[in-house]
Amino acid sequence: MRWASPGRTPRDSRRAGTAAIYLNRPGAETSGARGRSARAAARGAGSGVRAPVASTMLRRMRRQHPPRVPGFGLVARLVLAAGLALAAALAPAAAAREPLAPDAAPRYDPDSGAELLGAPAPAWSVARWVRGGPLSLDRLRGRVVLVRWWTEGCRFCEATLPALEALRVKHAGDGLVVVGMFHPKPPREVSNARILRRAKELGFGGPIAFDRDWTTLGRYWLDGHDERNWTSVSFLVDRDGRIAWVHGGGEYHPSDDPAHARCDVQYRELLEALGAALAAPPSPPPAP
Repeated sequence: MRWASPGRTPRDSRRAGTAAIYLNRPGAETSGARGRSARAAARGAGSGVRAPVASTMLRRMRRQHPPRVPGFGLVARLVLAAGLALAAALAPAAAAREPLAPDAAPRYDPDSGAELLGAPAPAWSVARWVRGGPLSLDRLRGRVVLVRWWTEGCRFCEATLPALEALRVKHAGDGLVVVGMFHPKPPREVSNARILRRAKELGFGGPIAFDRDWTTLGRYWLDGHDERNWTSVSFLVDRDGRIAWVHGGGEYHPSDDPAHARCDVQYRELLEALGAALAAPPSPPPAP
């Protein structure tokens, strides 16, 4: 047994240890009948309790049961409440000084094409002209050009091309040329008859180029940008051959349907950019 010593029984050792611990507990009674009984029990145990063992147990008891300071709990609660109130008062000021988190910064939209605005429009390199060609941006300098990539089985193209045909007819006399760039998915050979048949079904009567290998689409949109999600993109080129508006894919057209509110907004953005481009005269040619 842990507290037993030679010549003493376990019961004597436990009794002595209990009496010694009781006498040294904070607040233990050392007078009166209870105190006298405890002291007598300790003396009756004699040398059966070893001093090192008793002192070790006393230290453990004191660590586990520290003496209480009157009123300490109330003071601690008051200090804690004051600290919380101060922290709440300082929080707005600290938040105002902190910079915006990285997540709060505007995120890059790969399909916006905003970085292309004002840049010279790349030259076209197509397999052939299906209708209305051949054309080039150099030959069309001084006119406003709207280019739309489209293909078979594209519901966004089906929804958009009729609106572009209406613009083509309305503003042809103002200097607008609308070009439909047909790009097959996947890149492959498609006959002119098939392309023209599909264009007729969609009601588009403007010039059509066949971008069989997506060469021109790559120059305008895809090259170096694997993160982009669309190929049915549109570009408005002003009279000086610079990109004035970009639509990063999908459909845009006038609509009163709330489900197509975004399409209507983007179509109106095109109308605004188109109006500005048509109203602006071309820049004078550079001096020789």
